[in-house]
Amino acid sequence: MAGTSGSGASAQGREWVAGAASPPEQRAASDTFEGTDRLTEDDRLLVGADLADNDRASFTVLERQTCFNLMATRDIGRVAFTIAGDPAPTVLPVNYVLVNDTIVFRSTLAGTIMRYSRGYAAFQIDHFDEERREGWSVLVSGRCRWVRDTGELERLPQGRLPQPWAKGPRDQVLKITPGRVTGRDIHRS
Repeated sequence: MAGTSGSGASAQGREWVAGAASPPEQRAASDTFEGTDRLTEDDRLLVGADLADNDRASFTVLERQTCFNLMATRDIGRVAFTIAGDPAPTVLPVNYVLVNDTIVFRSTLAGTIMRYSRGYAAFQIDHFDEERREGWSVLVSGRCRWVRDTGELERLPQGRLPQPWAKGPRDQVLKITPGRVTGRDIHRS
């Protein structure tokens, strides 16, 4: 059909070419959701509801340096990257250290992070007090690269390099040089 393409094309007026497969039949609507449990009316009212009794939380956008200051207080974060052919990002925890506003962490040579995060990656950390419903979150995105130059490795403060919790040798060093840095502080008003 000329002039229409993509998902926005209307089904009305479509002509089926002789010999082409016929369109699938539309399924009839059903009052039951097979394979799922139905919620009671009381439970349905709670789904997605804010139960904070006028005690709403608000957030403040954090300045770049504040984000770095907060990152320096933690040693576990999450690296997010994409694997070729997988439409969803992969997110894995790492032990890290912040060195001159650069995120440094270790991996194994055959590790997933080592194979796929080089290029661009995102890094996220947070700290929340669930009881008080307060906390902060920082998200960094930037270039992730394998540090192989012996001079550069020697300049890293060896006593400060992260000690991974995971078993096995983690002798390869990667770093994320932040490009975009965003953060939010979530607090009760």
